[in-house]
Amino acid sequence: MPLSEDSRALLQLLLGRGKSYADISGLLGIDEAEVRRRANTALAEIDGTAPDPDLSDYLLGQADPITRADVGNRISSDPAAAEQAEGLADQLRLLFPGADLPGPGSPQAGKPKPAPSPLPSAASTQATAGPKSPGGISSITSHQRRLIAVLLGGALLAAVVILLVAGTLGGSDDEKSAAPTASPTVAVLQPVGNEQGSGQVQFGFAGTSLAANLQISDLAPNRKGEGYVIWLFGSSGAFPIYAAKVGKSGSITGQIDLNEAVICLIASDFFPTLRVSRVSNEEFNAALKAARLTDRQNVKLPDYTGTTTLEGSISMPQKAKDTIVPICNGTASQTSQ
Repeated sequence: MPLSEDSRALLQLLLGRGKSYADISGLLGIDEAEVRRRANTALAEIDGTAPDPDLSDYLLGQADPITRADVGNRISSDPAAAEQAEGLADQLRLLFPGADLPGPGSPQAGKPKPAPSPLPSAASTQATAGPKSPGGISSITSHQRRLIAVLLGGALLAAVVILLVAGTLGGSDDEKSAAPTASPTVAVLQPVGNEQGSGQVQFGFAGTSLAANLQISDLAPNRKGEGYVIWLFGSSGAFPIYAAKVGKSGSITGQIDLNEAVICLIASDFFPTLRVSRVSNEEFNAALKAARLTDRQNVKLPDYTGTTTLEGSISMPQKAKDTIVPICNGTASQTSQ
């Protein structure tokens, strides 16, 4: 179905010029809801069927973080949704070359990811939960500041992955096969106060990528404009690793990829605790916008936001800590000699 001139002009503003619904609302003198409706109609002209409005927002770069995570989760678990999203994205790339579009298709679209392998270990240790309110970031070490800059900047600690996956933690394949089953790095989550829910988050490597398995259930469905956020938490700050809407199923499940800096900050007890909070989209957006990275000496983690529903200490085996921390600090060669 050919695009009407009005629809083409609207999509050009959104994809070609990077305008937001609010920008176009001011330009045309109509409310944002009407701009969103027209954008959804424009995609329906391409698709032949009306896509879900949240999917339209996702493809057009207008979704808030919680909606973006929710749509991404649906795309990765529902082959039909993945096919529709990929088809629309391909059409939009043809119509608007150079547009910044998400890549909904992937080799594992519609297929569950394998569970990550647990981090090798000897005896496990427990981490102590930090204070309820994050303190200042001025007291952290230079290595931790660098790792936070990596988190905020989205870079990868490739060297850490290479060292860990190459067997630094577990020895040769023969040694691994003869060794007892490794203890996982895991947070067992319990409800806080009168909240409901339970579950666990297990960290490990899936291939060469750091990942976390999420198995959380019995959460109260969030209201409109709300979502749940999973946070790494400590006395010096917090960092969100996942955000999603929760419906009647009350669950958050699946596997997520993580920046490798996460495992360094867990190993050094910078983030000893995992929390799940119920938060409004508006508050969460504001917290993300307030985080900053101007240079590695001037970093600000997002403020912990929302009502804490679940919490648990992250337990990492001491042997894993003893190996990971020197690697992250750049002193592995000295400590191994």
